[in-house]
Amino acid sequence: MDKNLLNQKLKNFGQEHLLTFYDDLTDEERKSLIDQLEKIDFEFMNSLYINSYKDEVLDVSNVSGLRCISKMSDDEEQNYKKAGEKIVNAGSYAIVILAGGNGSRLGFAGPKGCLELTVGGKSFSLFELFVGQVKDYAEKTGVFIDLFFMTSKRNNEKIVDFFKKKDHFGYPEDHIHFFMQDELPIMDVNGKLLLESKSKVLFGPNGNGNVFASLEDSGMLDLMQKKRIKYILFTSVDDVLNDLIDMSFIGAVVENNYVLGSKTLFKEEAKSKDWVFCKYDGKPFILPSKYISDELSNEKDDEGEYVYREKNVLYHLIDINSLSSFACLSMPYHRAYKKSSYTDLDGNFIVPNSPNSFKFEQFIFDSFYHVNDMLLYRISKDEFCPIKSKDDVEKAQAVLERKQKNL
Repeated sequence: MDKNLLNQKLKNFGQEHLLTFYDDLTDEERKSLIDQLEKIDFEFMNSLYINSYKDEVLDVSNVSGLRCISKMSDDEEQNYKKAGEKIVNAGSYAIVILAGGNGSRLGFAGPKGCLELTVGGKSFSLFELFVGQVKDYAEKTGVFIDLFFMTSKRNNEKIVDFFKKKDHFGYPEDHIHFFMQDELPIMDVNGKLLLESKSKVLFGPNGNGNVFASLEDSGMLDLMQKKRIKYILFTSVDDVLNDLIDMSFIGAVVENNYVLGSKTLFKEEAKSKDWVFCKYDGKPFILPSKYISDELSNEKDDEGEYVYREKNVLYHLIDINSLSSFACLSMPYHRAYKKSSYTDLDGNFIVPNSPNSFKFEQFIFDSFYHVNDMLLYRISKDEFCPIKSKDDVEKAQAVLERKQKNL
């Protein structure tokens, strides 16, 4: 596209600053920048920015509870375990690990899954920790569970190279798969797209909710269907206590005839800002904290259990038919206020000390509204240890150290 035509197009959307350094670039850099700009849907980005300021309105009178398994008898747990083992050992179970993030907030320069922990004098990455679980299960049973890693455009090559360098941690390569999530431009608070460098627009992954469309677009959903996989676990790479083959959970979801199940944590502080699971208009939903009144937060069912206290821990089992339908959804975007390093219009690379930008992300849980029902399965806080900050790294190592000593 001619520079003048492109500049006019950018002006129409208030984004002409993206060509600030055009005349200083090499021919190759100019071509790269123009290619980027031609692929951006500026009308769509402007609509995301404008709509993100519109208040969501929910009628809490339409909120109701979801079934939650918070305790089980020994017999129930054993029955669920047997049902879970039947699913897994039949080759009907697969795992999707969300690994698109980098470890910058952890003081680590690479993909978060490559972060190494040291426990009992041994160092291992988060990836090795999780691959080790399915490897151990394969050695015990002869059942090889397929692992699917969702990467991002920023870290895909590094992750794939990391697995090759580590020889896939001794797990068969044909049972490990990688696919990339999409990305969107990042804006400042005034709706202006940011530059990563003089010749590159700043992009970021568009949220874990993009996993369904990305599975389909990459051909991985088709691969799952060919392998006759029926149930897929979706979870994050950063929880070191993730039990990727929790037979009781799998069995509880399947035996109770649910197409969707999620692990939860009990919300101990009623006034905390955590969102909680519920039904809205009779469909599974996650309710934002601003709608949770004292009365709602303290509501109990006939058995004396709190109805609206179950928090999301990003651990979801979804059947293949629901997954296929989720891949076709037009998922909503949520605005996240985050820190983003960028190049300013004087050519300086800026590393902010506080949030300075808007990222627009899709969330997995928005798909849940499109099934009729789901099962919640409460875990204890001793079963959950995500790494979100530098301080969490030491905490995670200490938790794994204690777990190792108790084995």
